[in-house]
This record gives sequence, structure tokens and C-alpha cells, in this order.
Amino acid sequence: MKKDCQLIATLPNLYNEKEIDKLLTCPLIYGARLNSGINNLMEPKQIADKLKVIKEKYHKRIWIDLKGRQLRVIAWANPLYEAIELNHEIEIEYPAKIVFRGSSTANILHTKKNKIILDRPPERAVGKGQSVNIIAKSLNIKGYLTKQDEELIKESKSVGLNDYMASFTESIDDIMDIKRLNSKAIIIPKIESKKGLDFATKYGQYFNLMAARDDLYSEIGNNIHMLKYLKAIIEKDKNAICASKIFSSLNSKEDVELADYEDLELMYNYGYRTFMLGDDIQGPKLVKALSAWKEFTNE
Repeated sequence: MKKDCQLIATLPNLYNEKEIDKLLTCPLIYGARLNSGINNLMEPKQIADKLKVIKEKYHKRIWIDLKGRQLRVIAWANPLYEAIELNHEIEIEYPAKIVFRGSSTANILHTKKNKIILDRPPERAVGKGQSVNIIAKSLNIKGYLTKQDEELIKESKSVGLNDYMASFTESIDDIMDIKRLNSKAIIIPKIESKKGLDFATKYGQYFNLMAARDDLYSEIGNNIHMLKYLKAIIEKDKNAICASKIFSSLNSKEDVELADYEDLELMYNYGYRTFMLGDDIQGPKLVKALSAWKEFTNE
């Protein structure tokens, strides 16, 4: 029996009250995070008000996942004719490539502020809001909090919501950017890059860290060193959260695969006790994931 394990889920669209109810009435779910990168067609104040109602109704912990320096497409174009626009200005040293969801890649030929020109289109078109990774000899992403992040922090503070996950935390200044807007903020730094790993090494003992495995794996170059980094994070913070790539076989298979159970067992043996499901585990996939989670924790 693994009674010491906790599971965090990702909230569906905030208008989907039926699915929210199914999720947060489930005794297997410890809490849930809002991916602020998903467009709910709500203003920040509406989002904060809705989250407050959800928290008070279900008495479970709710986090706002701030996007920080996570790179996202804000204007998609056919790369053969036009530049793609990102949510941050960037400076890179070549060679450099962009990695889209699904692992499709393209080489970056030129950048200007937040616009990039590619050598070829990706295998699948990428819409507005899609997150991407840039792998380069060196990469500087200008600024940390987005305008939406700042508005969400201010509005959530006004209704007494103080729990945040901070994407791509790479320096103590990133934490202070949030604290300046909400001094009561309780922040989970998401470790998703090489600079993030340096932050974890230096400051990990002072925070509840998250090993955000999807982006971290892409950022380090998709190699075996990932296991070493996952060990280092849990060694710095014995309460670190293991996130992403959990029950990921459900994205291509009808049922949970053996590899999913093996992954959970390995992370458990490393010392992880809190796990977080990704955006992709929703609806019928969530039902199967929760059934598999119950099997895993009762084994």
C-alpha cells in the first residue's frame, strides 16, 4: 500500500462544471491546478472569482499555474511566407531549433524581438497558444511574468487565493516578481530547464519544487541525463512534485500500459510522493488514469 501518495489534477475548461464536479468530488484527487495558458474566454477577474467558488465548494487546494517565461505562439503564420510570433522577446546564439508539441522540430534561421523565421513548416500546424521549446547554443528569454500572469496574481490576491505554480523558474528574481504582486504568495517553482536545475541546486531547500518532466526533458536534449536530474530535484526537496508524462500511454492507447506503472514505481522509489497529471488527461482518459492510480497506490 502506498498511502503516502497524493495526486494533483489539471482543471478542465472552467465552463465545464460537470467535469469539474467529477474531478473534485473524487477522493483520489488532492487538489487541482489551473493551466492559465488555456483560453477560458474569461477575464482574469472572472477566472479568480470562479476559482474562489470552486475552492470553497470542494475544499481542495487550487493552484494557478503562471506561464512565466514559458514560450508560446501568439500569432501563427505559414513559415514559408511569414514569421511566427512568440509571447516573449528572445535572443539566441545559433545553431538553434524550435520544438513543437509532438516533438516536431524546425531550425530557426533568424529572430527579431519576439518573431522567428524557420527553415521549414512543422509537420502539423501550430495554433495560437501552443507552447514550444527552443534549443540553442544560448537562449535569453526577456522578462518573466506575462501581462496575463500579473493580472491573475492581482485578481487572485483580491479574493484570497495565494497558491501558484511558477513555470520555468530560473532565478530568485522570478520568485520575487510574484511576491511583489502578492506578498502572501505560496509558490511552487516548476523546474523545466537547465537554468531551472541550477536554481533548484542553489535554492531547492527553501521551496516545494516541481519536476515538470515534459518541458525539462525537451530542454535538456531528450537524453538519459534526465534520470540524474530527477534524482537531484527530489534530493533537494523531499516533497518535490513529479509532473507530466504520467499515464501518457492513454494518448495513443485505449488502456494504461505497463510502462506507465513502471514509471510511477521508479519515481516512487526515487522518493516522489506527490504526482500531477497533465492537461491531456481529461474526460474518459481521466477515468482510466484514476482507476490505474488506485491500483498503483493499493498495490
